[in-house]
Amino acid sequence: MKGSPTERELKEQRVNVLREKALSGQLVNFYWVTAKLQDTKYRMNGQHSSTMLCDLENNFPKGLKVHYDEYCVDNREGLALLFRQFDSRTSSRSQADVSGAYQGLYDDLLIVPRDVAKLGIEGVIWWNRHVEGIPTPKGDDVYSMFGDERHHDYLRWLGDILSIKTPELKKQPIAAAMYATFNTRKSNAQEFWSNVARGGVDYTEGHPSTILDNWLKAAKEGETKKLVNILPGQLYQGCIYAWNAFRGDKTIKDIRYDIKKGLLPVSE
Repeated sequence: MKGSPTERELKEQRVNVLREKALSGQLVNFYWVTAKLQDTKYRMNGQHSSTMLCDLENNFPKGLKVHYDEYCVDNREGLALLFRQFDSRTSSRSQADVSGAYQGLYDDLLIVPRDVAKLGIEGVIWWNRHVEGIPTPKGDDVYSMFGDERHHDYLRWLGDILSIKTPELKKQPIAAAMYATFNTRKSNAQEFWSNVARGGVDYTEGHPSTILDNWLKAAKEGETKKLVNILPGQLYQGCIYAWNAFRGDKTIKDIRYDIKKGLLPVSE
């Protein structure tokens, strides 16, 4: 069918995503639309799905239906206006929406702010991928990790620590460090990160939680040239350096975050 002049460019990546859904049995009914302008009927919505279906051959899905609407427009500008009504940017499913959908499946996680829960799961993925070096889900499949109830205590605790007053802590590698320490020594991690979230320990010069919080705030603001370009792995390393000092009952003057020799082990 002749495509509307307003139609998106055909992109193989979009076709491939739909093909993968078809082969894995995850397709839902398509929404196809045509528009008649004078004596010509144009395809308005359905280019990628119809292209994908034509290429399936023997794997054509069974039982799938199409919701099909026909419109009439008065002029070419009407084609553009109609095009804007489908899959608008304001109604698309964001990563936050997908994360919230998975989180909502578990009653014990409903008390956790959605943005914090999302960050927490992403921290778990970061730790698995960059510290442990094990395969991890990708894309929206990341949020299926909410189904692993071993992470729920950590996520609920994170909800108690992170707030609007702790923007310096809201980075994936920092959440990964919080996850690593929580799994290693739960009660001490609760103490350490609560202190960091409050800005450190008063009247204790060189306390690791105080030095770490000051460093994270400086990194967030990019107060020095080095901190402007700080890498995710360096953020993680700095957190673990401070944690290890805390576990060793040591005071520190600054944060060491060089990763040339690899990431530090987490002290018990």
